[in-house]
Amino acid sequence: MRIYLVDDDEAIVSMLENIIIDYDLGQIVGKALDGMHAKKDIQILKPDIVIVDLLLPKIDGIELVNNFKSKNCSIQFIMLSQVSSKNMIGDAYKAGIEFFINKPINVIEVKSVLEKAIENANLKEIINKIQMTVNTGRRADETEDKDSEKFTQVNEILSDLGISNERGGRDILNIVKMIIETREELGRKFHRYNIGDLYNDLNKMYIDEEYKGSFNVRAIEQRVRRTIQQAMDNVSMLGIEDFSNYKFERYSSRLFDFIEVKRNMDFIREKTKYRGKISVKTFIEGLIGMVED
Repeated sequence: MRIYLVDDDEAIVSMLENIIIDYDLGQIVGKALDGMHAKKDIQILKPDIVIVDLLLPKIDGIELVNNFKSKNCSIQFIMLSQVSSKNMIGDAYKAGIEFFINKPINVIEVKSVLEKAIENANLKEIINKIQMTVNTGRRADETEDKDSEKFTQVNEILSDLGISNERGGRDILNIVKMIIETREELGRKFHRYNIGDLYNDLNKMYIDEEYKGSFNVRAIEQRVRRTIQQAMDNVSMLGIEDFSNYKFERYSSRLFDFIEVKRNMDFIREKTKYRGKISVKTFIEGLIGMVED
């Protein structure tokens, strides 16, 4: 990955640079101490990832991100800040950042977030290749672009939930893909389906493509349920730490039954012996609804 660093503190830039080099996380293609300089550089260098401070002289981090994202730029932006204002952090996500790193810098957090961003980029490339193969001769270019954007959005949500790297996350992405394509072929916004049939179809697809995974319907079902449960656990932890967390507010009621999320929070806090229950269909339809909105 080609990485660009933006922070008005040279010490922070140097620290990020050392972490990236020490852990071989990518190639640093440029650095800037203010938003104006960064904007000019990014337009020319077109890096894959930009780590940018929220508060910058001349052009602040949110304005910088919004400038590029408004042009449908594919660069992944990682916001860096010591600011604790939930409104400002929410504005950063609305502008288009993919991840957030808190100051003071923590080596483990920086490494983890960059690895997720790299995985996100690699998965997008795989999705694009799958999309091109599946849609050959079946869709007009305009429809292909629209579908690709939807699947990219689904992957971004899975990344937000901390499950994009899970094998079950790939299963979920493929299930969503099958449902959306079926509905487009039928010309319907909704259609009835049996989740068990989708597991069977998914298994057949993996066998045909020699997918590196278990050719076993039961294994797929278990992976999917385990991954969705992990997503609920991650969302629940966000709610425990901060009930007004942007991601908690966004996902707790769209992808799960909110009552079950609250029960899961109590389970994590050891206030009850029963964890929250997940519904695969609720989760899947919630994902589809979020990208169709």
